[in-house]
Amino acid sequence: MTMHAGAPVAALRCAMTPRRPVVTLVLQVALGVACPTNSDCPAGTNCAPPPCAACRDEKCGDVLTYCVDEPDCLCMSDCLGKDGVPGVDACLTSCALGERPQSFAALEECVAVTCPDAEDECSTPAGYTFPDGTVLETTDDIGDGTLADCGFDAALVFDPLGEVLQLQSVDGSVCVRLAREELGPGERANTAWALRSFVAGPRGLVSAVDDEAALCWYASHHNFADWTHVWTGTRHYDLKLEESGHGGARSYELHSARGAAVDPSACAPVADGIDPIGEPLKLFPYSP
Repeated sequence: MTMHAGAPVAALRCAMTPRRPVVTLVLQVALGVACPTNSDCPAGTNCAPPPCAACRDEKCGDVLTYCVDEPDCLCMSDCLGKDGVPGVDACLTSCALGERPQSFAALEECVAVTCPDAEDECSTPAGYTFPDGTVLETTDDIGDGTLADCGFDAALVFDPLGEVLQLQSVDGSVCVRLAREELGPGERANTAWALRSFVAGPRGLVSAVDDEAALCWYASHHNFADWTHVWTGTRHYDLKLEESGHGGARSYELHSARGAAVDPSACAPVADGIDPIGEPLKLFPYSP
């Protein structure tokens, strides 16, 4: 990404508010800057954050933290704070991007829903449609379990290398909680994993699976594009766990289908469900 001189840094200096001290500190550290007070501003100027930036920080601060390690997402977030939802397409141009970073898509949706007002927030236009893949685009049930939710542990800090991953869609309507066991070095310059349990589905229709014959984990080269495969008895779930190079951005994508059973001895490097239900759904780390 082409970082425009001072662009994300300068705007975020004045964009963060004291209402989100944790988010403010995290972003300050990530950017290597200190946010000025109004007394630091040149005479005749106002360092108060733009209305959209203030609403973004107040109502979507948890989602905003997803951007901390992603310069492209930070650039888009900064531009969104200044120009609001109608300016997102132009932000792609100014940030030299061809598509929305996945983490930014979650932030955009949060802002569009919670900061819609034109006068003092982010001006969500009439007829706005959410970024592709962030909300369910099917009326068919992707799950038919009986559990209310995935039983998330609110005290568990998300660790992409940890043995328990808690994920959910940006609107919280679909959840995944998986437990895995590290088996040591794998055959593809990677870490081998065994999937021990998988809890997933739309809230109210969640299924839990811990039968090893119905679970498998495909560990890819360097673990850059791993897959889990799960059979609930009526639904087949494929979860793609992707890392964009060593230390790069991570993304998670859930594929749902009506069949078929899992073969742990032939764990596939692709989604292998039969009769897919809707489009793949982007998931994000659970942040209580």
